[in-house]
Amino acid sequence: MSKPRLAGVLLFALAGVCTAQEGPSTVLVRQADAIVTLDDVDTFAAGIPEAQRPAFFSSPVRVQGMLANLLTQKQLAAKARQEALDKDPMVQRQVALVVEKALAEAQVQNFRKNIKTPDFSKLAQEEFLAHKSKYAIKGQLEVKHVLISTKSRSEADARALADDVLKQAKAHPDQFDALIEKYSEDPDKASNHGLVSGSATESRYTAPFANAAKALKQPGDLAPVTKTPYGFHVIQLVLSTPDQPQTFAQVGPEIIARLKSEYVEKSVKDYTDGLRNQKLDTNRDLVDSLRTRYGAVTMPPTKDAEAGATKQ
Repeated sequence: MSKPRLAGVLLFALAGVCTAQEGPSTVLVRQADAIVTLDDVDTFAAGIPEAQRPAFFSSPVRVQGMLANLLTQKQLAAKARQEALDKDPMVQRQVALVVEKALAEAQVQNFRKNIKTPDFSKLAQEEFLAHKSKYAIKGQLEVKHVLISTKSRSEADARALADDVLKQAKAHPDQFDALIEKYSEDPDKASNHGLVSGSATESRYTAPFANAAKALKQPGDLAPVTKTPYGFHVIQLVLSTPDQPQTFAQVGPEIIARLKSEYVEKSVKDYTDGLRNQKLDTNRDLVDSLRTRYGAVTMPPTKDAEAGATKQ
């Protein structure tokens, strides 16, 4: 159950308990006998991750939808009470489960809030010194390429054509765009005109292509014909900038924040794992009975069974 859904069920369970205590200034909307108060909305908002709340409530459409749903929910809850559904044992157990889930989540948040994080300044500095390149601003790499595909020709023919394109490119490097338009079989050629750009360590490129591109030094340089799963590439360098090192003063706060976050998440995991790993006593027969307690699984007939039925 999602947190907004959880908040909604709790409002269903508790609607009417707090409304009598609300003053007129806290009532947002009223419909028939149902009202939605600031407390109701605060309860709903608590089920949305804190970082996402501003975006949610900045949208008048979302706010209007939320208020409409809460009003409908309150009216349904009131009718359910009139029909004594709140006295139904199954409904009471469902409400109890929701309350337990809410309390469990509240306890996790309470535990998280009270975690005391150590001073990570020294560890952050050690991490930075050991992995300076990791925190550098990655250089940019732009290349253009001609792709000779192996889909419609043999590998030997594709390689021969790529060699010929490379020969033409070496003879007239300033006419590489024309070679792209004439020969390249890259399906994205119409939109990118052969240009491939990104950081020098971009992981979305195949290793042979990336390595060939990164080996080029000066704009206009050409790589040897490069084979990838897509075919053979003729690659020309457009732009290459080196990584820019950063100082600890620039990245230290980011490293410390990450170390703190990792410490908190590990502490929460250790706490909940400690509860899960306590000795477990299981009524195995009763647990096994759950497999059929709510009905048998209906398997679709196999093809062989369908064929046999057709023959009969």
